[in-house]
Amino acid sequence: MEVVDEICDLLQSHSNRDKIVSLTSYVLKLWGSTAKRKDILTASARIAAARATLRLFDDAAAIKLALAYGLGKQDGSFWGSLGVANNAFTLTYLQCEKIVWLIDTGVLVVSPDFDFKVKTAHKLFWSLSAFVGLIRSIRGLQASSQLLKSSEPPKCASARFTQASLATTKLVLDVVHAVSWLPAGWLWGGKLSAQQASIVATTSAVLSLMAHYHGKRLQPR
Repeated sequence: MEVVDEICDLLQSHSNRDKIVSLTSYVLKLWGSTAKRKDILTASARIAAARATLRLFDDAAAIKLALAYGLGKQDGSFWGSLGVANNAFTLTYLQCEKIVWLIDTGVLVVSPDFDFKVKTAHKLFWSLSAFVGLIRSIRGLQASSQLLKSSEPPKCASARFTQASLATTKLVLDVVHAVSWLPAGWLWGGKLSAQQASIVATTSAVLSLMAHYHGKRLQPR
């Protein structure tokens, strides 16, 4: 019963359910690309499409986060600017994704050139959002490292460092994965095979779940 309760708790919120859907999609893609199974790849694509459709409704949460952060004055000029940029990149990415969804479903008919530009912009803002998130996470990792090395570290110092390490490692993989979707000639865009990209994405999804459960240790009881 405890396991069922844990699964229900995990699937209740959109963000946690997205972690499961993401992991399932990428595991199936890795399986399908490794075993050359078109049926498994189709299943992966269907789940990925369902996940993308659900992201059409993520605007409210993203706007709420951006408004709560404001101009980032609490983090100083440099880090505050990065925070504002990250929120802007995320919101732009979500709008590009809506246009891509409309094109893919046939609701919006556009020229091949416009289709290419929109999908490139979609991957570009995804990459930028992941990259800025990575830079900001490195700051958190450094802060938790300094706390751990202090003369009298708090009891949670080790757990905070582990959490920051998981977050930073995940974001490194997210940057690698996102950029790999860019057109050839854009950094390492198009350089990863389907199997390699699936390994990176699957590992990132696993780390996301690990961070979720490890983060519970930092919550007050």
